[in-house]
Amino acid sequence: MTSPKPLSLSIAGQSGKPLSGAQKKFNSLIGRIEKQRKLLASWQAALPLYQERWSGEFKPLLDECHVLNREFVFFLDQSGERLKLTKTDRRTLGELVCGLVSSLIGEDEDEALKALYTKYSGGDFDRDARAENELLKNVMEQAFGIDLGNDLDLDSSENVAQRLFEKLQAQAEQPTPRKGRAGTERKSAQQLRREEAEAQAGRSVREVYRKLASALHPDRETNAAERERKTGLMQRANQAYDKGNLLDLLQLQLEVEQIDRDHIANLAEDRLRHYNRVLDEQLRELQDEVRALEQAFKAQFDLDPLDKVSPTNLGRKLQDQLCLLREDVAFIKAERELLEDPRELKRWLKEERKQQREDAFGEIPFDILFR
Repeated sequence: MTSPKPLSLSIAGQSGKPLSGAQKKFNSLIGRIEKQRKLLASWQAALPLYQERWSGEFKPLLDECHVLNREFVFFLDQSGERLKLTKTDRRTLGELVCGLVSSLIGEDEDEALKALYTKYSGGDFDRDARAENELLKNVMEQAFGIDLGNDLDLDSSENVAQRLFEKLQAQAEQPTPRKGRAGTERKSAQQLRREEAEAQAGRSVREVYRKLASALHPDRETNAAERERKTGLMQRANQAYDKGNLLDLLQLQLEVEQIDRDHIANLAEDRLRHYNRVLDEQLRELQDEVRALEQAFKAQFDLDPLDKVSPTNLGRKLQDQLCLLREDVAFIKAERELLEDPRELKRWLKEERKQQREDAFGEIPFDILFR
């Protein structure tokens, strides 16, 4: 059984009477909410299919790539033990081993890899990782002027990034403070107005819900079929009210003919503004839900966080990532086979050393080069 198509709440323009600003915003918010709902539904329908593909196609390749890289690290270590290398080559090999170990150790505690790190760096992997993340925390705090807190888990850079995101998001939602005493007074007045508007918006939602509850309460119904119908409608009203979902409550009012489109069109401007405030919040919540699903997909399939992803291009994105992983697997195997030859290994170390110098040069601030 399919759900009935929602009745339109859009305010229609009347002849010779243009829509007010609040009415235009109401129509815009309704349209954007419906669009966002469809996008969220598309994400929710698509993700289970890609979870299956992740388990069946992506994860096995990812695991194979990890195993090959891990074997490659130990191959480098063994090569360093059995081959006669220059001090420069041995230093390069050690730096490469430490870099690969850092990229391979994730949530799982791989003590063998940590032992390799200690062998070539002389340090302790866990202690060095925490020190790097402490430095990252300090840099982020200075760059953004915020305190990430002393309770931050520094075991991974992902924890630092997540805390930074949460702090910046919370900061963005706070009103901008004004300087000076007069500014403080204006801020207080603005704060009071905002709080009153939020309270009024909440009262508007409760008022719509109470009207629905009064008309739909099934206990007052003697007819069994009508009582069952009202029970279903009341459940929908309760769900919408629990979520602060004004749009669904208004659509229910339309459905049960408690109001019509003329009622919406003739609402007072202040009441419409309160409705718009609730709808604004509803839209933001939907956008946050979509964003969370999008970010989770990107993280799972190792996509660029800035990449544009939507339910319509998930298949292509996944296929691209699968192709890249297959290429990585083939490359690691071919490189490992090539480097079995000591001459090729030494040439490879020389190329890696050259690349390290170029990378280091690229990190020098541009203005220093011309001082």
